[in-house]
Amino acid sequence: MNKIISFLVRYPIWPTVLLFSIMIFGLIAFGQIRYSFFPEIKPDTISVQVIYPGASPDEVAEGVVLKIEEQLDGLDGVERVTSVSKENFGSVTVEIKYGADIDKVTNDVKNAIDAISSFPIGAEKPLIFAQKFRSRSLSVVLSGDTDLYNLKYIAEEFRDNLLESPEITQVSISGLPDLEFSIEVSETDMRRYQLTFDEISAAVNNANINISGGKFDTDNEEILIRTWGREYHAGQLQDIVVRGNPDGTVVRLRDVAKVSEKWEDIPDKTYFNNRTALVLNIDQTEQEDILGIADVARAEVDNFNATHGNVKAEVLDDRTIPLRQRIELLVKNGIFGLILVMIALGIFLNLRMSFWVAVSIPFSFAGMFIIATAMGITINVISLFGMIIVVGILVDDGIVVGENIYVHYEKGKNALRAAIDGTLEMTTPVITSVMTTIVVFAAFFFIQGIMGKFMWQMALVVIASLLVSLFEAFFILPSHLAHSKALNRGQKVSGVRAKIEKGIDYLTNKIYAPTLRTALQYKWITVVLPVAMVMLTIGLLGGRFIGTTFFPYVDSDTIPINVTLVAGRQEADTDSLLARIERVCWQVNEEMKSERPDGQDVILGIKREIGANDFGETGSHTGNLTCQLLDGEVRNTESYVIANRIREAVGRVPEAEEITFGDRGRFGKAVSISLLGNDHEQLLKARDLLKAELQNFSSLKDITDTDEEGRREVNITLKPRAFALGLDLGDIVGQVRQGFFGKEIQRIQRGRDEIRVWVRYRPEDRSSLSNLDNMRIRTPNGAEYPFSELAEYTIARGVTSISHLDRKREIRVEANQTNVNEDLPPILAEINEDVLPRIMGLVDGVRASFEGQSREEGKMQKSMMIAFPTALLIMLIMVILVFRSLAQALMIFSLIPIGILGAIWGHGIHGFQVNILSAIGMIALSGIIVNDSIVFVDQINRKLREGSKVVDAVYQAGLARLRPILLTTLTTAFGLAPLILETSRQAQFLIPMAVSVAYGLIFGTFILLVILPASFLIFNSIRMKFKALITGRIASPEEVEPAIKEIEFLKNKELLVEKT
Repeated sequence: MNKIISFLVRYPIWPTVLLFSIMIFGLIAFGQIRYSFFPEIKPDTISVQVIYPGASPDEVAEGVVLKIEEQLDGLDGVERVTSVSKENFGSVTVEIKYGADIDKVTNDVKNAIDAISSFPIGAEKPLIFAQKFRSRSLSVVLSGDTDLYNLKYIAEEFRDNLLESPEITQVSISGLPDLEFSIEVSETDMRRYQLTFDEISAAVNNANINISGGKFDTDNEEILIRTWGREYHAGQLQDIVVRGNPDGTVVRLRDVAKVSEKWEDIPDKTYFNNRTALVLNIDQTEQEDILGIADVARAEVDNFNATHGNVKAEVLDDRTIPLRQRIELLVKNGIFGLILVMIALGIFLNLRMSFWVAVSIPFSFAGMFIIATAMGITINVISLFGMIIVVGILVDDGIVVGENIYVHYEKGKNALRAAIDGTLEMTTPVITSVMTTIVVFAAFFFIQGIMGKFMWQMALVVIASLLVSLFEAFFILPSHLAHSKALNRGQKVSGVRAKIEKGIDYLTNKIYAPTLRTALQYKWITVVLPVAMVMLTIGLLGGRFIGTTFFPYVDSDTIPINVTLVAGRQEADTDSLLARIERVCWQVNEEMKSERPDGQDVILGIKREIGANDFGETGSHTGNLTCQLLDGEVRNTESYVIANRIREAVGRVPEAEEITFGDRGRFGKAVSISLLGNDHEQLLKARDLLKAELQNFSSLKDITDTDEEGRREVNITLKPRAFALGLDLGDIVGQVRQGFFGKEIQRIQRGRDEIRVWVRYRPEDRSSLSNLDNMRIRTPNGAEYPFSELAEYTIARGVTSISHLDRKREIRVEANQTNVNEDLPPILAEINEDVLPRIMGLVDGVRASFEGQSREEGKMQKSMMIAFPTALLIMLIMVILVFRSLAQALMIFSLIPIGILGAIWGHGIHGFQVNILSAIGMIALSGIIVNDSIVFVDQINRKLREGSKVVDAVYQAGLARLRPILLTTLTTAFGLAPLILETSRQAQFLIPMAVSVAYGLIFGTFILLVILPASFLIFNSIRMKFKALITGRIASPEEVEPAIKEIEFLKNKELLVEKT
């Protein structure tokens, strides 16, 4: 290190070339970096999906899902397995353990499922895949006064235009059912012609084909034999011959059936502002830039609207709007903070020195961009915040090194010697202090849960910037100071600079010096007071005077409204209810519009979807509305307030089984409780009790559960006569299924559409129970019997879905907060400590677990309880090794809780809840406090080695460190001040983290300048007493200090060497 620093100081061309090289390559790297809303996260779940047409949830669970769960039980690398069985579909989600190789686990899951040989015949092959990163960029809704066929082709053309751009690869269309050919026969015609479904199916299959018949060779060429019998339009199938009669007549398909092309018979309709609509959802993948995607999509929307009259394209839920706002906000605040940092440097240092110290900021960012690009980091709200946090910290080591070089220069050394000696003297404390900060940020790499996946990018940004800054402080800054006019002994101080120096002298000698003397004189009182404040702060947190929550509320520009009717209700019923709520939404908009000074609409558009909702439920009895709101920066009303007004205006909705107004939250609903057990009746009892208890909480709303009662089911059993005729249950139910559900005959690829060909009864022949009673069952010998003679049935309600968690039946009960800014922990504590124990005492074989936000918080806390104590231990070991003293290391670390005190009080001052982002800021703060303390204690030790008494050494070190400590504090606080004072809604969820660092550091300055010196003397007194107890004599304050003891040890060692 000595030779490298000496070489670079003497030959300034090398540091200059390094400086400009890294700056240039950094700019190139910055141009290559991509943008995303949040950090791109690696997948940790594997999805298994199985389609089982016509199957009930019970059939899907028994025939598919339970077999998959059995195979996956105990599989290496699997954290837990959840599943949902619905009509026609089963889904199993495999969560992998932290650190497991997802590719290996995915392969193991595939092998395990491939070993299952007993899936039902009607079930399709399982689709198994690791869920990849995909983030919604924006949606485009196409709506107009046209039919769905025309809208389909317009939407597909729009999608093709989007996909022609290299920026976009993922576009899906929602609200569009699949096309199918429906061959609908009547029971009367089948009996007249003595036909069966199997005969009709075989006739279509054998006629509607393209097939090769081989080839033959002539003398001149090879000729293929083939037929082109495949028809691609429903009407062309009508001439297919179903049966040829001995008299030469034929029965064609049109004689016994109506053949039509139609939309699949499932509820999947979308409207926008009450007009037929389709929605194109545009997603971002790992290698794509969300801003580029949005720019292309908006340009296509503008072009479309300029060329189409009856159909309009509009952008919905554009995620880049808040991202651009946040980027603009953070960049603006970052630049403003940088200016304040420069001003602070100019106040405490001369202008030339402050310039060269400030060069560290762009240089460090340039180096960081090189590393970030190589690591695949994107520019997002989290990584940007890391840059803002580190702006003020970057100059800390430069300040310490530059100030020490100036001290050596003032001692009479020439510029080169001062630069070399001043840099080398600070090598150990500065490297140690920076490395302790790096260690604490490195702990973020080991946090589990969603927040851990987000925060590692912030940590990497900070660590990379600090490492590059450290490089600049030792290898570039000394050379520039030595060869510039920053060191100028003959320069006269006048004007503003003279007044600044006079002010600093006054602060040092007239304010700080007497304060420090008093603190040293009354050292015990000085230390006890902040400890008492720590206890008071703990009481304020416990008494909820300063609120706490897991994750701060982030406002949205959309309001989802989800409804579920009684299973079995028709699509028209759902549409009618949604349309009624939509009208109420517009009424609320008019009311709020009249209350606004600018008279703007707060609701810009409403999308209505039938057939699905955000609960994960599907069917004609489900649906949702999405209200697109005015931009939040203009709206000035939080979305949950508007949602609550809509709820109040809608009032009670008796026909709805479940209805919710507002967002679920980024980590799920505020309250999410899983009830697990094997006895479904006991689970239902626990569910009802829990929902009744939650209704008593005025702070909760939208209480729902996942065990919704299903549609009415006809359960068939055979009569004795059926067995006598050689029929079994499979024969009869199979024929019933052919008539009422239908039989898929073929799949025809027509262009981009895969069209299924179905044969079934006409709608009028499958509309009532009397149709079932009168349908004819065919025996193997061709005889026909009414269904009612061979079978009977009962009617009961089933379930819409069956959920499992780790092979236990699960019912999940969830609720949202009425006021999202209210403290959540007290609510969860009451449920956990009072409500759940009472309920569990009333049911058998049921246990409860918290999911959603609570589970994420638990995962974070569990990993943080390992990662951060480990980081603190590593930091402690580093400090012990540097000072070669356990006592001094413990003294430094004892100051961390007092620093956190300032962070918590900062939240109280600004009215913020302490949340997980606040805690992350406090963790970062602990590294900064240790950083500054190391340099301070090193200064005290140096004074002791120079021969000062303990009290004098502490006093002189305090005066010497006042300027750099104030400067490092101000640069960090000023860097964050614009963000803390920001009123924009986009800044609100980031401000608590900034408050933690800034206020903690401001309070930490008081700790360093006053409490640390007093603590040093207290630890010195304790060591003296221990020395007296061990040796029986009273030692002087100096001889018990590690720095003096080390000198004495080295002297004795040298004497011993001389004697030998």
